[in-house]
Amino acid sequence: MTRGQMARSVVIAKPTGFCSGVERAIRMAKQGKERYGRVRTLGELVHNPQVLEELKAQGIGSVRRVDQARDGALIIRAHGCPPEVVRRAEGLGVKVIDATCPYVRKVQSVARRLAEQGYAVVVVGERHHPEVRSILGHSGRAAKVYSPKMRIDNRRIGVVAQTTMSPERLQEAVANLSRLRYTELRVFDTICGEVISRQKAAAAIAEQTELVIVVGGRTSANTSRLAEIVKAVGRKMIFAECAAELPRKTLLSKQRIGVVAGSSTPAWVVREVAEFVRNPV
Repeated sequence: MTRGQMARSVVIAKPTGFCSGVERAIRMAKQGKERYGRVRTLGELVHNPQVLEELKAQGIGSVRRVDQARDGALIIRAHGCPPEVVRRAEGLGVKVIDATCPYVRKVQSVARRLAEQGYAVVVVGERHHPEVRSILGHSGRAAKVYSPKMRIDNRRIGVVAQTTMSPERLQEAVANLSRLRYTELRVFDTICGEVISRQKAAAAIAEQTELVIVVGGRTSANTSRLAEIVKAVGRKMIFAECAAELPRKTLLSKQRIGVVAGSSTPAWVVREVAEFVRNPV
């Protein structure tokens, strides 16, 4: 029996499937469609192509501007939005369905409270990610996205994190900020607990396997973080949105393969990937 013909072991991370925030956003979008007939999400509801295609098939599309949803309801996606977006929608008479993830809402609340207390808010996250932009909208004019070279005039600093950050990146940012001259530094670990569970699972599976398949949308921040973790362990990694993208020859050359998935990846996509990995024909 050749190596490619030997029984292949597939280790699937737990948890997989939607996180609670994504599941909630999708449920609210579908309920909004039933109630209002016509609904649109402000930007992509979640960063996953299969989910977006499913929603589109059900008549739930997306818009880039608030005024494009005047003839129905506007869904605020799981990443949240700056408060002025909601005010503009209400001013135009647009019905708003706020599907902001509760974890993201918590970060917004912490940032807003820090700004009201006179702190310069520093957000540790990806500068152009919609969640980070939503947090900045609640953080006051002095707020900034963390950069290793940043300088802060305010001597009272309050730090929050994008919910999909890794704890290591938050710790590194805080360590660098602590070298600046300030009178007070307050740090809030606002990373999502469900995200951390997936990150730990990804690291554990990378240690146990020869190859790890990371499944999820390429624009998904939390899925990209899983890929970074696998690479940091030194394991060979393939990033794929679906089973059709997987290279058969590479799979046949490995006998113990791990599968991890982002929090916006449907469970059925993970199952299809796992099945193809077991039998790549």
